[in-house]
Amino acid sequence: MNINEIRRLYAYTEWANRLVLEAAEKLSTEQLIRDVKISHNSILGTLLHMAGAEWIWLERWHGHSPTDPDAWKPWTVEACGNLQQLGANWQPVVEKRRAYLAGLTDADLPGERSFKRLNGETYSMPLVEQMQHVVNHATLHRGQVVGMIRQLGFTPPATDLLFYLIVQPK
Repeated sequence: MNINEIRRLYAYTEWANRLVLEAAEKLSTEQLIRDVKISHNSILGTLLHMAGAEWIWLERWHGHSPTDPDAWKPWTVEACGNLQQLGANWQPVVEKRRAYLAGLTDADLPGERSFKRLNGETYSMPLVEQMQHVVNHATLHRGQVVGMIRQLGFTPPATDLLFYLIVQPK
């Protein structure tokens, strides 16, 4: 995998995340926080988990591996109880990641990067594998949010990579 392919996957992730957020904006607060017994309890909880995961991986790529449980607090329903605040917290992560991706080259991707998980365990993986994981993680949880939206009786957006590729200019 090369850097242009990684950038494309992240452009897809941003596009699909935006569609899911736009769909979530049509829901009431009660619907957003309703515990539907999937993933991180609610649509808002799952979206916050997605954003928080993107934040923590970006931190790791910059050489910081937060392990303090308080580091995750901004990404909880208690601290960020609405979509507007979620967007305000998430957008800087997206922008910082874009800048990070812009500075990478193909030669950076296979390099081993150490990181600590929240429980303090240390791991090392090639950067490209970490980046693929983040995209896959977002896809998993977007699918869960789409399912939750459907359970609430709404038609969710189509967020498959196929649909992103179809709408992209050639």
